[in-house]
Amino acid sequence: MMKMKAFSVTEVTRYLKRLLSTDPIINHVIIEGEISNYIRHSSGHAYFTLKDDTSKIACVMFSQYVDQIGFSPKNGDRVHAKGQVTIYERDGRYQLNAVGMENIGLGALHVRYEALKVKLEAQGYFDPAHKKLLPFLPRKIGILTSPTGAAIQDILSVAKRRSNFSELLIYPIRVQGEQSKSEICQGIRYFNMRDDVDLIILARGGGSIEELWSFNEEIVAEAIYTSRIPIITGVGHETDFTISDFVSDKRAATPSAAAEIAIKSKTELALELNKSIQKMSLFISRRMELERAKINRFEPHQWLKRANTMIELKQQKLEHQQKIFEQKILTHLMGEKEKLNVLATKIDSMSPFAVMRRGYGVVTKEGKLVSSITQVKQKDLLEIRMIDGAITVEVKNKKLLKHQS
Repeated sequence: MMKMKAFSVTEVTRYLKRLLSTDPIINHVIIEGEISNYIRHSSGHAYFTLKDDTSKIACVMFSQYVDQIGFSPKNGDRVHAKGQVTIYERDGRYQLNAVGMENIGLGALHVRYEALKVKLEAQGYFDPAHKKLLPFLPRKIGILTSPTGAAIQDILSVAKRRSNFSELLIYPIRVQGEQSKSEICQGIRYFNMRDDVDLIILARGGGSIEELWSFNEEIVAEAIYTSRIPIITGVGHETDFTISDFVSDKRAATPSAAAEIAIKSKTELALELNKSIQKMSLFISRRMELERAKINRFEPHQWLKRANTMIELKQQKLEHQQKIFEQKILTHLMGEKEKLNVLATKIDSMSPFAVMRRGYGVVTKEGKLVSSITQVKQKDLLEIRMIDGAITVEVKNKKLLKHQS
């Protein structure tokens, strides 16, 4: 039996690239599609994806061609892109090397986005008069995001750095996919049924318009609009604007920025306290000036000494009251800080991250949680998520443990 020659990955990739280069249609093709994930690199080159309802293709347009197209491409544009389909050898991925582009309109999702935006704006959903004030020092903050995404890690990192005085309540949701919009609405309703939540953060990391689409759904906009609790949205990157951002009481550029707005640091609290003390001192000074003006109206010499004595007594009394007031504020803040520290310790002890730090892990199979050995069989590959990473293991055998009464 003849032994077949083994080719390297590079040899096969270059062979396929040469085949494509000989096809007259592929070498001079015009592709119609909707732009997604458009990025203009610092070099001037543009990288983007063209997609339709069922497929997508990666594209690159070098700077000399980008400068010649006559318009600024953006996500959601429907275009005709002219160029050559080839293979990018490093990734073994086929792509369109575009040399020209014509804008033929908005993509389907962007048309829906603009239509809903116009509708909700006409109904007053974006009206600043409807937006609720954010509490300065919320007792409890409800977090709506994915429990495994980067957004929750960013929020927790900000809370730790800013010496958080607020208790964080995490309601895990899916942040993309068909069921995501329902879970967002359920989370908002859940926090609104509680009487101890003062603020809600709705967050997720960046993505394409398809990945962020749950935050452009009308039912999500309505849930945000009807919430009695103020909501901060931190969805995507700084340049991403969703319908939820327009409806929410405060839009933050990123999940981290949302946490910075909601969670006050010791420095901010100290500044507010100093500001209050300054206002009180100013009030006292003005009151004393008024009293001095009244006394100066009396010209007889016999009133002067008595007036000075009264001023000194009132000044001493006001200074004494000021010191008492400042001490009460400091005592109260220290007491509240101690309570919040106790609550923070309790929350941390109940956190799933705390459990994982004690050596426990979360077992998944093909992305699904494993809670029983009946869900696995021999040679299955399982992933064990630890606090600092993940381990992939193969099932050698399994043993059913009898529960003891």
